[in-house]
Amino acid sequence: MDDNQDDKQTTSPNVPADVIANSPQVEEFLSLENLVKTYAAKVDTLEKELKEKSQILKDTFESDAVYREHAQKAKEANQTKAITKQQLLKQPAMAELSERIKDLKFDIQESKVMMSDYLQQYQKQTGANQIEVGNGEVLEIVSVVKLVKKSSRS
Repeated sequence: MDDNQDDKQTTSPNVPADVIANSPQVEEFLSLENLVKTYAAKVDTLEKELKEKSQILKDTFESDAVYREHAQKAKEANQTKAITKQQLLKQPAMAELSERIKDLKFDIQESKVMMSDYLQQYQKQTGANQIEVGNGEVLEIVSVVKLVKKSSRS
């Protein structure tokens, strides 16, 4: 093999420029990139298998007469339950309580997003992976990173 072919095999368009100068770092980066790609492919394969197996299971249930009969009865019971629930929610006290619950859920979600942003800043500034909260309990800071398909807008 000639030297140009070796360079093509050991470099990646994703390798940061400052890493290219240091060959062990390049190898480590390429190895890491390869691991990410391997696991991304594995997850994709497993998700396809899960979808296929789930469909087989669903089809088996739906082809059974007894299951279909029970599913229909359950559907009717759920419709009756939903109607009763809506009637109860028409009562002023229940409607107010339901609205308060929705507001609380929204506030909790919004607070979690803000706390996540602040925790990232805290972790960057201190380098700490733990924080002591008001009651003296020590909590671990956990970051969640995942792959998502790039949107067509980008």
